[in-house]
Amino acid sequence: MLRDLVLRMKTDRREQLAQVFARLICERYGESLRQLEADAIMPIPMTPWHRLRRKTNPQEVIAAGVGRELGIPVFRRLLKRSHNLHPQRGLSSAGRLRNVRGGYHVRGGYQMQSPHVLLVDDVLTTGATCSEVARILKRSGAARVTVLVVARTPNS
Repeated sequence: MLRDLVLRMKTDRREQLAQVFARLICERYGESLRQLEADAIMPIPMTPWHRLRRKTNPQEVIAAGVGRELGIPVFRRLLKRSHNLHPQRGLSSAGRLRNVRGGYHVRGGYQMQSPHVLLVDDVLTTGATCSEVARILKRSGAARVTVLVVARTPNS
């Protein structure tokens, strides 16, 4: 049942499921998230084409809901996918790591001065994407990156 809701969230054009998941995360983990004392929230970015095709961006909706509830600014456009990555589905862990390497960057003009970033994704499978983006954020000045996901795939 939860699996079905998470999968449906990825194509929910009205973005209601992502909003519900954001509220549930805040109800259940709000105090723990506050204690992290994050300075900024950033969703894992989609390419404009992927966003247009899906007509939804659950990571961004979840990040916005959590940010609103916790009073933490959300930086939706700070991160950018550098190129169209191949779909991760069906790739091995090593293949996923190779696929995302160099696939993200911090947009020019942003200067991070040791913030603690709360990075939001919808589903964690191997952690390749979150690891790559965290590496990029740290290389760009983030002192600490904490990952928040709605779900984790089995055996990941």
